[in-house]
Amino acid sequence: MTDIETIRFLWRYMVHADDQIMAAADTVPPENFDQEQGISFGSLPKLLNHARNAQKTWLARLNGADVPYIDDPVPPRTELAAQWSAIHRELLAFADALTPQSLIKTIRSRNRAGKRYEMSAWAVMLHVADHATYHRGQLNTMIKRAGGTPSPVMLYTYCMTQQIGKEI
Repeated sequence: MTDIETIRFLWRYMVHADDQIMAAADTVPPENFDQEQGISFGSLPKLLNHARNAQKTWLARLNGADVPYIDDPVPPRTELAAQWSAIHRELLAFADALTPQSLIKTIRSRNRAGKRYEMSAWAVMLHVADHATYHRGQLNTMIKRAGGTPSPVMLYTYCMTQQIGKEI
C-alpha cells in the first residue's frame, strides 16, 4: 500500500518533530511544567511520556514482541529527552532496515482492555507517525498555555529544512 521511502521519510520527520516539541517543552518555566491542564493525559510530562511510551510499545510490536501497552512511569524532566532519543534511534534503525517483505508482515497487538488486533506493518508504521502528530498538536497548546514557546512542527516546515521546498 505504501512504499518504504515514504515511511522512512515520515519517521525521520516524526523524530525531528518530536525533538522540536521536546525542545519547546523545555521552554516552559519549571513552576508550570507539571500543571494539570485538562488536555489529553493532563500534564506536559504525562503526555510527553505517553508519546514516548507509545513509540516504544509499537516498536516492540513491530519487532515481533506480543506486548501490551508499555506504561513506563514519567521520568524526571532532565531525563525524558535522552530516553526518548534512545527510542528514536531504534525507530530510525528499524525504518532503515525495512524490506518489501517486512512492510506486509502482520503485527498483532492488544489494547488496554485486552482486545486483540492485527494489522500490516506498513499501516502500523503510518499509525505511529499519525499518533505522534496528533499529540504534538496537543503538546504545543499545552506548552503555550504553560508559558513556553511552541514549535512549528508541521511537515511543511520540516520539508523546508530539508530543502524539499524553498522560499521564492
